[in-house]
Amino acid sequence: MLQIAIVVFREILEISLILGILTAATKDIAGRTKWILSGLGLGVIASFLLALSTDKISDSLGGTGQEFFNGLILLSAATMIGWTVLWMQKHAKSISGELKRLGNSIRDGKKPLYILLVVVFLSVLRESAEIVLFTYSYYISGTPLSEISFGLITGIIFGSIAGAALYLGIIKASGKYFFIVTTWLLIFFAAGIAAQGIGFWINAEIVPALGNPAFDVSNILSEQSYFGKFLQIFFGYNDHPAGAQVITYFAMLAVLVVGLKIAKKM
Repeated sequence: MLQIAIVVFREILEISLILGILTAATKDIAGRTKWILSGLGLGVIASFLLALSTDKISDSLGGTGQEFFNGLILLSAATMIGWTVLWMQKHAKSISGELKRLGNSIRDGKKPLYILLVVVFLSVLRESAEIVLFTYSYYISGTPLSEISFGLITGIIFGSIAGAALYLGIIKASGKYFFIVTTWLLIFFAAGIAAQGIGFWINAEIVPALGNPAFDVSNILSEQSYFGKFLQIFFGYNDHPAGAQVITYFAMLAVLVVGLKIAKKM
């Protein structure tokens, strides 16, 4: 089914993008592969467990359990991605002209690598949760399992291909701008993810909307358009956000920007 394939493609692409950036950014750190793969594996396992317990989660907490769960995952992922950005910036002085992130000067690099596992795990679980819930909604509406499976497989294949192409482009990048670009991409990822998480909590009435929407520019640039989807994936664009989402987005940006300045001085 085309719609399922498109949604799955987008989610797989987002997973691939974050994996690609983290993998490229830590390519010279010994032992980082096992932590990234472990996070990926745990995220996939957790998504299967989520698929098996969707009904229970949806029915919990008076019908708002799924919104609470999604919001928690998104906010946790945003926090850990932001932490990773600051952690890498703190060690930027050990990066050589070839963009070796932590260089040979960092001997005890195993403990910080736990961060990679958590970030990858939460990122994979975040996107997988959206895939599971989206396809589940089609399943309970009576869509044949064969159509759902076709959409899933198609989306995964093309999303993985696009992600691999992005990774190869990232890994071949060189020069001082590489670190700057990847750092800001992760910052915008974190801000956009945090805003999405608050959106779920607004729906669950856990936090106030503070204006819903705060503004609506869908008639100017819809997030369903090609450029809108591009902005949504890379910068967390929302054409009709609630006030609390706008505040969260810019608050996260401000915290990470200030954090970067502090990390540079450490």
